[in-house]
Amino acid sequence: MTRKSQVQVQPKAKALDRVIPYTEKLRLMTLEVLREESGRELESAAQWSGEEFDWKVHNAEFRKDYKETPLSELIQKAKLLYGLADLDAIKVRRKLHKHFSC
Repeated sequence: MTRKSQVQVQPKAKALDRVIPYTEKLRLMTLEVLREESGRELESAAQWSGEEFDWKVHNAEFRKDYKETPLSELIQKAKLLYGLADLDAIKVRRKLHKHFSC
């Protein structure tokens, strides 16, 4: 018996079954906006106090700390901390981040 005949081919999931649901996309977008906004704020504070700010460390810690946070809680934090009243405001801010990072 050859090795090829021993390997069973797993059925491939359909394309739409492999994509991230829309609500999860919104949650991830909101998470990234909060990561970017908090990083900019903390970087600015570090500069004023003569400290170093490491974006790689911030990004890793932020994603670890908030990776399981529900969308509703992230939206609440966006509103409280950055005045982003709803998902539309968060989407606009995300576009600005993408525009200025290019």
